[in-house]
Amino acid sequence: MRLCPALALALCLGLGWRLGLGLSALVCRPAGLGGRILAAELPQGPNIVRIALDLGQAAVSLTAREGAYSITDLSGGQEIGELAAGQQLSVSPSGSGLRAAAGGNTLTGGARLLLTPRTEGAGLLAYGSRVYRGSLLLENSGGGINVINALDVELYLLGVVPMEMGISTAPSEALKTQAVISRTYALKHKNSAAAYDLTDGGNDQVYGGYSNERPYTTAAVEATAGQAIYYDGQLIEAFFSANAGGYTESAENVWNSALPYAKATPSPEDNTAQRWPQDSSGYPGSSYHWQVRYTIADLETRIARWNRDNPNIPINIGQLRQIRGYAYAYNPATGAITDQPNASGRITRLELVGSGGTQAVHRESVRTLLGLRSSLFTITPEGGVIAYNGVGGAAPMSRSIRDSVALGAAAAQAMPINPGRDSFFVMTAAGLKEMSKDAAGAVTAYTLDGYGYGHGVGLSQWGAIGMAEKGMTYGQIIEHYYNQGKNDGRLAVRAAG
Repeated sequence: MRLCPALALALCLGLGWRLGLGLSALVCRPAGLGGRILAAELPQGPNIVRIALDLGQAAVSLTAREGAYSITDLSGGQEIGELAAGQQLSVSPSGSGLRAAAGGNTLTGGARLLLTPRTEGAGLLAYGSRVYRGSLLLENSGGGINVINALDVELYLLGVVPMEMGISTAPSEALKTQAVISRTYALKHKNSAAAYDLTDGGNDQVYGGYSNERPYTTAAVEATAGQAIYYDGQLIEAFFSANAGGYTESAENVWNSALPYAKATPSPEDNTAQRWPQDSSGYPGSSYHWQVRYTIADLETRIARWNRDNPNIPINIGQLRQIRGYAYAYNPATGAITDQPNASGRITRLELVGSGGTQAVHRESVRTLLGLRSSLFTITPEGGVIAYNGVGGAAPMSRSIRDSVALGAAAAQAMPINPGRDSFFVMTAAGLKEMSKDAAGAVTAYTLDGYGYGHGVGLSQWGAIGMAEKGMTYGQIIEHYYNQGKNDGRLAVRAAG
């Protein structure tokens, strides 16, 4: 870190800095700049995105891996020093400002420090276990340090696409699809009123920085440079998930709002994941088909965890007796749940029946509560007598078949079930099975047999890989998932802006 001569002299004389003195009070005039004072600010523009790498850190340490970086105190908008290649900078909160130390020198200044490459488009900064392109903003926010990477969206994508579809053997058209979708997502989420636009994790897009760039994904980004997805002339919310399990879902059945381009559509190539080489955990095949078994005790533990994490919306039902799932659709106009089945079969209403009453959770809360890869699953209870409804729900009965009756189509006449016999028959996948009429008792466990990985809205990544393997272009894949293949001209992939 190169300090201005005035500051270096003050340190040599042991004068230090007065409490509260900002970095802008002593302006560095780095060598080679002719003594000019440089005004600087956070990079801005239609293609600049700001990525939160960390929030609320107690201290931050970073290193200039390649190239020199100017250091600017944004409280005064003036450059006050330089971080040379190979030099480490340590930063900690100091009141409402920041204290920075490098090369044995310590600075105490304003709340926002910006590190910018001396040479535009060059330079690399190491932070944590990763290396990043672009500029880095360090910000004191409530006594913790926010670390925000600001850079051109094209450079950002170089570190996103390999994290979201980093398969070297994936078809290039699938990688191009991901590049266009990730660019669209980033540009749509630019928010000048917020401290940053995106996070670097799964809540937005996984971003691994320069450390995770790969030649094959870089080629996909470059081949689609500047292209984004528009519907009726507006950037879309380019949602995507790993695997839709055979059918994507309409946005209103997962979240609150309906979107004309985020509608349920078949995703027949999702089982491509099962045809690829599998690792020791069964992935990627397990992204398409999976199964879990929960005992009643397991489910009660999950309810307790839900109540801990969601104290404002607790589940209070006493002792759990049973669960029932319904694959209902929501009305896209009103947002109200209906009694009609949704297209994909995802469970959108889960009823929890207990000794103290019944409560329901809906849509994505179902997946969160049960800790599942998706909400596209069937429920098979163990124990008791089970009745299945027309939308895939399984409801344990409170009495034996001997004590139950069947209703005719008009629901007007109650009839005994297989009268004169001690057994009844059910049709299973293995054929006709004879069951005792006296079978009853409490449900002890449930097997959840599911498909897909993620929320299921928009693109299915494994579906896109399968479609690309069959020769479809990235434009055709995007048209399929975001316009249901209507080819009516409302969806367009074009230059952003």
